Amino acid sequence: MTSRNFVAFGLAVFLAAHLAAAYQKPLESRSIREAYFLGQRNDEAMQKFLATYMRRFPIPPQGPHVAEIELLTPYAQVVKISQRKSVGYSAQQAEQEYSERGDRIAVRVLILFTNTYSLILDSPNPGNHKGILLRSPDFWRDFDFRLLQEDEMISAEYVSGEPQYLPDRYSGTSALSGATVYLDYDAGRVKSIPTRVQVLTSDGQRVTAEFDLAKLR
Repeated sequence: MTSRNFVAFGLAVFLAAHLAAAYQKPLESRSIREAYFLGQRNDEAMQKFLATYMRRFPIPPQGPHVAEIELLTPYAQVVKISQRKSVGYSAQQAEQEYSERGDRIAVRVLILFTNTYSLILDSPNPGNHKGILLRSPDFWRDFDFRLLQEDEMISAEYVSGEPQYLPDRYSGTSALSGATVYLDYDAGRVKSIPTRVQVLTSDGQRVTAEFDLAKLR
């Protein structure tokens, strides 16, 4: 094998190994800095990169709208945090925060009200019109959230919800319009293989987002 062919072969092996380990854990310092600068750019390339970690869904005929499911690898988390902290945020801070955070898989689910699943609940006593029952900001707790790989369901280590409010331009007040649910997983339990995030709604919908972690950073 000539020296030129040897170099070409070595480069091909390096690239193949790099692509096979696309879902990185733990992140090397170089990868953290690369992700940091990608987030700081906040340009079209960054938007296209983060779009591969997001799935959006149409409004269903009935029931709540599972509008978005996002899954972020450790690398993608550094990119997104860097995007949000665009002023006075350094690569050294990004490395420090990653070190404190560790290797996590972060899932975010956006659930919105619809005309058939709204803030106002059906009254348990239709003949009683004295009051209106409103849906609780914790309504999302009636939903089931799953992370699936092959035949295994991986449990989240932390789950939280944040109510979403929609302002009324006429009254100046805001009304509950849905919720964002955050789930946090130990990346050590999540393999670099096809992965499904599944949401089972309180009315029986099954919404599934698929991500191939072997093809994500």
